[in-house]
Amino acid sequence: MKLPVISFAIVSSAALVFGAGCLNIGEGDVQPTLYYNLEPVEVPPVTLSSEMEHMIVGLDRIDVPDYLNRREIVVRTGRNEMRYTERHLWAERPSDSLQRLLALNIERQSSRPVEIHALPWPDHSSPNWVVYLDVLSFEGQESPETALLLEVSWTIQSTEDGSILKQGNYRGEYLSWSAGNYASLAGGLSKGLADLGRLIAKDLEEINDG
Repeated sequence: MKLPVISFAIVSSAALVFGAGCLNIGEGDVQPTLYYNLEPVEVPPVTLSSEMEHMIVGLDRIDVPDYLNRREIVVRTGRNEMRYTERHLWAERPSDSLQRLLALNIERQSSRPVEIHALPWPDHSSPNWVVYLDVLSFEGQESPETALLLEVSWTIQSTEDGSILKQGNYRGEYLSWSAGNYASLAGGLSKGLADLGRLIAKDLEEINDG
């Protein structure tokens, strides 16, 4: 019985095709994932009188909508339309970074000595007032125009009787970024959060002085 003869040309062609396929595997550069964080305001140290009584303030959990409270950065691309970045991520979830950042921004921009305790409050703390914050927008926008969307409302409540002492709303209408430049997005939002901290610090001072 004769064994079938396999054409060398066919085998050679198959080897070339397989080899070419192997060479295509892994082509292209692997793009790195980049991480971004929010920076607190930098202000020169203020000399405060040691005789001034410290304001003790509790910063409650910050409410962030689920669609914003994620590592991916949210970018508005049209009316009722958005996308999440794949390779450009927050270093931590906004609800975590905002707690720490706003505590620093309020302390550093107050003209009165103030201690801001973010959750979980230490056992020894006994805040006079509690600040509640609700994040309404925290994202970039590419269409219909390039803009930064940052809106936060706040309430300051007495721990003594539960009365509401101050309420406010911040909208960073002047904030901007360069579309596609996520470092500029993080920088722009940081600038807006610095202004927010300054406004809350002013409210706390008025409550304390009143």
